[in-house]
Amino acid sequence: MFSEINYFYTSLKDWQKAMMFSFVSYLIILFGLIVVITFMLKDFQFLLVFGLSFVYVGTVIVLMVISIKIFKKKLIGR
Repeated sequence: MFSEINYFYTSLKDWQKAMMFSFVSYLIILFGLIVVITFMLKDFQFLLVFGLSFVYVGTVIVLMVISIKIFKKKLIGR
């Protein structure tokens, strides 16, 4: 199992590793937002958290796709 993860990680290019790290960082921020909202409302509201997660992750993915296209264009141009 670990050898497959290691192979996957070593086969990535540097900019792909940076994008993966950024995505994980954005998910950590989302977790923090969910915790703060839950404590502020003193109750877990599934629909609110689902809506926030859907919009947040959707926006992050769209911006990541745009960034990937820019990275590929810039790196191919070299």
